Amino acid sequence: MKVLMINKGMVFGVFDGLHEGHKKFLSDAAARCTKLIVVVAHPEAVLALKKRHPLRTLEDRIGEIRSFNPRLEVVTGDATLGEWRALKNHRPDMVLLGYDQKQIAEELKIMNVPFTFLEAHCPSEFKSSLLDKKKE
Repeated sequence: MKVLMINKGMVFGVFDGLHEGHKKFLSDAAARCTKLIVVVAHPEAVLALKKRHPLRTLEDRIGEIRSFNPRLEVVTGDATLGEWRALKNHRPDMVLLGYDQKQIAEELKIMNVPFTFLEAHCPSEFKSSLLDKKKE
């Protein structure tokens, strides 16, 4: 099956400890795009969404992504949920979502922004919440 190439794609995530699932997600998304913009969640947005602060600083999370793939354009997400500045400023042709980003998909539908879900990479093994529990 041939995958249609996207000129400018965008992904969203917390990326709190860049694990193999994140790496596969970013690699799969990048392989579909001429240019991929990675929006890393602001700590205040993480708190609002997950009711906890990220374990790593914003700078560390961005740095891990840039070290993993320097060709990715990495930007900071909004501190306030629902502003969608990165989306408005960069105007991607397509947003690529992880299998568990259904809430974002619902908001993108309302805004009429094209999106697609990417296949999960061993979600029972590489989901951030599961990996965080193993560390406790």
